[in-house]
Amino acid sequence: MRLTAHYDFPASPQRLAELLATPSFVDAAARAAGAESTQVSVSGQPTGEFTVTVRATLPAAQLPARAQMLAAGGLELRQASVWQPPKADGSREASAAAEIAGAPVHCEGRIVLSPNRDGSQLDYSADVKASIPLLGRSIEEAAVPAMLKVLTTQHQTALAWLSEGTAAGAEA
Repeated sequence: MRLTAHYDFPASPQRLAELLATPSFVDAAARAAGAESTQVSVSGQPTGEFTVTVRATLPAAQLPARAQMLAAGGLELRQASVWQPPKADGSREASAAAEIAGAPVHCEGRIVLSPNRDGSQLDYSADVKASIPLLGRSIEEAAVPAMLKVLTTQHQTALAWLSEGTAAGAEA
């Protein structure tokens, strides 16, 4: 099932890349989305190529009802975004992948960070697949809105950090 989303930010693409590469921001965004625990790893620098890897534990009660059967005690989400270096205009792309540990559910796609009139924007496009006989489609239909909720929470967290002037890159 296809997932697409668009978010605007009042910051330059470089500033947003710095924020996305800040482990404490990634942790805060994951926890705001309901993660009980996280492990965040960032390699590289936001001025060039960088990779953000997240392992987050989500409580089963937070999952859509159709997905709760996959993880009675919660589930571990593994996500990685591999960002390419910026182009001359500051835009850049990332390949992104996410999976639920121990379950045949995964998501693969692309993120585009580009400048706009007011700062920058992130555009997500991905395919969500659940390889579960008879239930796959209903799991995908439940997963896409849940993933959009996580992306919206990340957007809201980023807006708060940007408005507070939280030092992006302080940990990078």
